[in-house]
Amino acid sequence: MASSSTIDYEIITDPWDPKCVSACTMYYPGNEPEDTELLLEKIRGKLDERIHNHTLAEEYRIMNEQIVKSQGFDVDFSKLRYLFDFQPAFLDELYPLGKPDTGRVYFGRLAAEALEIYNKREGTGFEFVDVQKAYIYLNSGKVYFITFVAKDPLDKKTKVFQAKVIHVFCREIVHSFCRLKPNQEGTCEDEDSIAEKASVRRTKKRKHGGLEINQEW
Repeated sequence: MASSSTIDYEIITDPWDPKCVSACTMYYPGNEPEDTELLLEKIRGKLDERIHNHTLAEEYRIMNEQIVKSQGFDVDFSKLRYLFDFQPAFLDELYPLGKPDTGRVYFGRLAAEALEIYNKREGTGFEFVDVQKAYIYLNSGKVYFITFVAKDPLDKKTKVFQAKVIHVFCREIVHSFCRLKPNQEGTCEDEDSIAEKASVRRTKKRKHGGLEINQEW
């Protein structure tokens, strides 16, 4: 296992590098399938010409600058018109590769595995609590950027972690890295409080064309 000092957290943007993460639109504008707009509304809300007025080139820049700056863990999709191959996971819906589990359960399992590796490497005993969010980069396989909460059993305080996990050709799971989220302030939330918040998130819904869609808050 490589030491934390030798792990490269930066996003690779060289298209010739197999580890490259560079978001692209999934469909050429005007050729999107009929259900694309429904998915986009789930990701960023209804189309608003006052907000969603960037050119395709501008959206490429906006999306990939955010990915590079946050190293894949913090992307704002609210101002995007087009559907990219870098997307948020819907944690409280069934995840195709995790059936019959929801995304929260599936990514929680991956996060717990990543945390176990982290604990062995760092000599710590953090315990997984809950997934905050996850992003999916769709390539030849899938790259997951998971943000989650874990508890230190010694002082009962929680910390936010980030894990990058690669699902190679939808078969082999490779844990790229797991780390404490950089520059975070200490927190004293207990596990019960976090679990209660997660329960509230799962029960909130928003209306969409007469349908109720689970919405993360």
